[in-house]
Amino acid sequence: MNVTPFHQHLEELYQNFLSLKEGNVADYIPELAKVNEDQFGIAIITVDGHVYQVGDSKSEFSIQSISKAFTYGIALEDNDQSFVESKVDVEPSGEAFNSISLEPDSGRPKNPMINAGAIATSSLVKGETGQEKIDRIIDVFGKYTGRKLDIDFDIYESEKNTGHRNRAISHLLRNYDILSGDPEEVLDVYFRQCSIKVTCRDLALMGATLANDGVNPITGIRALDSEQIPNVLGVMASCGMYDYSGNWIYRVGMPAKSGVGGGIVAVLPGQLGLAVFSPRLDDKGNSVRGIAVCEAVSKTFDLHMLHSTRTTTSSTIRRSYDGSSIRSKTVRDISANRVLDKYGKDIRVFDLAGDMQFVSAELVMHEIMAYENLPSHIILNFRHVSSINHAATQQLCDLSTLLTNKGKIVIFIGMPKSFGFTNKLKLLLTDSTNWPMMDFPDLDRALEYCEEQLLENYDWVPLSTSSPVRLEEQPICLDMSNDEIDYLENHLKRKTYDTDQVICCEGELADRMFFVELGQVSVWVNIDSNRKRRLNVIKEASSFGEASLLGTKKRIADIVSDKKSVISWFEPAALFQDTSQISLNIQKKLFKNLASQTFEKLQRSDKEIRSLSK
Repeated sequence: MNVTPFHQHLEELYQNFLSLKEGNVADYIPELAKVNEDQFGIAIITVDGHVYQVGDSKSEFSIQSISKAFTYGIALEDNDQSFVESKVDVEPSGEAFNSISLEPDSGRPKNPMINAGAIATSSLVKGETGQEKIDRIIDVFGKYTGRKLDIDFDIYESEKNTGHRNRAISHLLRNYDILSGDPEEVLDVYFRQCSIKVTCRDLALMGATLANDGVNPITGIRALDSEQIPNVLGVMASCGMYDYSGNWIYRVGMPAKSGVGGGIVAVLPGQLGLAVFSPRLDDKGNSVRGIAVCEAVSKTFDLHMLHSTRTTTSSTIRRSYDGSSIRSKTVRDISANRVLDKYGKDIRVFDLAGDMQFVSAELVMHEIMAYENLPSHIILNFRHVSSINHAATQQLCDLSTLLTNKGKIVIFIGMPKSFGFTNKLKLLLTDSTNWPMMDFPDLDRALEYCEEQLLENYDWVPLSTSSPVRLEEQPICLDMSNDEIDYLENHLKRKTYDTDQVICCEGELADRMFFVELGQVSVWVNIDSNRKRRLNVIKEASSFGEASLLGTKKRIADIVSDKKSVISWFEPAALFQDTSQISLNIQKKLFKNLASQTFEKLQRSDKEIRSLSK
């Protein structure tokens, strides 16, 4: 698979923060003091299951306090919510993670993210014994990560042997009847829960599962009831970073949870899970690099949850199709059509919709870069896009640069001027060779350009580039004898038209059939007094005005010469008045070829309809 610009951004972030070596590993748990303090990993997983990871993202470490958020979800599932709230409040404490924050009268912990609340929460997990409780916790955590998890028993023993403060907290909770039964058994569950081994990728997937309404986006397995998602994310947002929670939600803007093992997991609901692993901690117990990376990612890609969004990733790409299925309205000769039928897949159109923000732009990039053989021409149609922010602009700019450097052509169409997209790209793209083409007013012109490029790339040779195409080379004159061609030639009139010269007008009698012998003409329909729309482009070795074969009617469009063109025509009525055998033969072949061309157009239209209906 091709590397996406977003993955390159993560690599750059990783390299940028490698030199950040502030903070110290947690040494109050002896076993944690032994970890490699230089380990550093970043992982992001979207709700579409796309995985991005760099550095030591596959190295295992103990989950520690990050487990609190997910165990709280289990407790909510296993008990009535009001009962859980009677045991653990949800108010931020503004104090350190190991503070003894209990209500004076009830002894209820302030929230489930501090140690006191987490110990109480662990006691609420379903199970008659401590072993049953920890088995349930590990089983549910495995649904989040998509793999079976294990406990690091060295860390467990180290915590158990040195966790005197937590032991005091558990006995205080028992004194207030927050805990029932043996507090040592509950505390043992808590120590084991904090010692579960995870990777940075595991945490990103756990975050993505919460972002995806409790369903693992890779396995499709539900890990948490949908109704509990707001409760878990709510306490993560207000309490997950301890006494740094206010600064975190202000600067990063995503519900998150940190652990003294060096991990941080952040959740952007409906979009992604972000995880960082780096063991050096600040004085509040949060990973120094983790906070720095999360702030940078949030700022760079506009991931703050309070930024409004009205889009979902599933609605970003309305449809996608290639140039062999959908063609421009340009009428070409048989040999050109054969080339485009064969190589049209080198053109790929993406019709986009909704608000273009970080994840929606990421999805577009992923879809494009997922092609094993990238199309040579890529058209991004923004006609149905309602807005685009800076992060999406940056990503699309990076995509354009990457693809252009690979020799691909990227075209943006349908971009409203109100987006300021062009100006943003000019600021972001300094190398003129990477400037994306935005000179096409509509999809048809963009397709026409790409088709011309393909025909040139595959050495298609037009019937004529300087001299008029002969009558016998016109598709509608197929199978005519030399005598029949000579007869028809004697009935032709011929004229050279200059660029933009009108050949025939809407409302005129359609009493002539025309052959384009040299040059090119366009068919225009009047929408109103100020607007016209191009319906077709007709090139050399093509005809128009075939309706005159079926009787005299009025023209419904203007025909204009796009460049200096040689056009010939005859009047079918005069041909029909001649009852000679040669005239009848010509009439028969004209109608036969017209029917064949019409059938071919219907087949192409059917193919287009099927492609657009997918």
